[in-house]
Amino acid sequence: MLRLNLMDVTEILQFADQLVFTQKGKHLDDLQKTVITGVYEGKTYDTIAEECNRSESRVRSVGRKLWKILSESLAEDINKNNFCWTIERIANNHYHLVSLGDNNNINYCPNPSQEPFKKPDKNITNNFYHDLTLAAQIIKFYNREIEIKTLSNWIFNQNIRLISVLGLSGIGKSYLVKRFIDLNLDKFEVIIWRSLKYPKSLELLVNDLLNVCKQEPTETLDNKLKQLFDILTEKKCLIILDNIENIFISGNFAGKYKPEYQDYQNFFTMITETQHQSNLILISREKCAEMECLEEEL
Repeated sequence: MLRLNLMDVTEILQFADQLVFTQKGKHLDDLQKTVITGVYEGKTYDTIAEECNRSESRVRSVGRKLWKILSESLAEDINKNNFCWTIERIANNHYHLVSLGDNNNINYCPNPSQEPFKKPDKNITNNFYHDLTLAAQIIKFYNREIEIKTLSNWIFNQNIRLISVLGLSGIGKSYLVKRFIDLNLDKFEVIIWRSLKYPKSLELLVNDLLNVCKQEPTETLDNKLKQLFDILTEKKCLIILDNIENIFISGNFAGKYKPEYQDYQNFFTMITETQHQSNLILISREKCAEMECLEEEL
């Protein structure tokens, strides 16, 4: 089957590298790049293996692990057959590239008008770090004016640092937050949306946030948190964590953290108690004590 590639393979590799680094803290190796390039060009695993002088089973194994990492990163089912279309759809719907770092790190800016993918403008000097790769794609949105105004008031007038949007699954929590972002893109120097559908440790999350802001993480979690809070103080940042309920123990008291994610409680408390100019929005089906929430409005 023939298909038209809307992005070139370099852009695909940059995008995939950013996703893998976000999820695993490592950049793509040469064989992973070869597999992605081959699949994007419509080649079979057998052909890719022959061209790079590797066994087909080895290439297939690398591909299988790659699709798993990308599935977890994008919270979508990615496989060899749908990889090309899925990557292009996400790229076209959510962002365009604005600048490239020296180490293949990519800064993403949202693309709410859903125009075709735009190549980087070499003349852009960009101090904004917007990564909405994992943000919800709005299909329908209406009748949330009061909630939008409440969020705006809490963030811009009261500077409430930790906010949660609570409600049952499918009620439109993520759409609400994404709509608020679309209306206020120019008011934040940093906007990062992450999903905890597949939870990661707090340290990996902080590494990810620092990487988006072009900061090299230091060795200890305490120092990494200091780096992050320096950014939250110097810049107006908005960080969104979706699917927060997955770090809680299911079937137990509401908001009781799983032991391996207990660090998040300390992090949320630091967000509320430390002086800075930024905001963290938690999207969840379950409430924890640290949250200032939109439960009544929803």
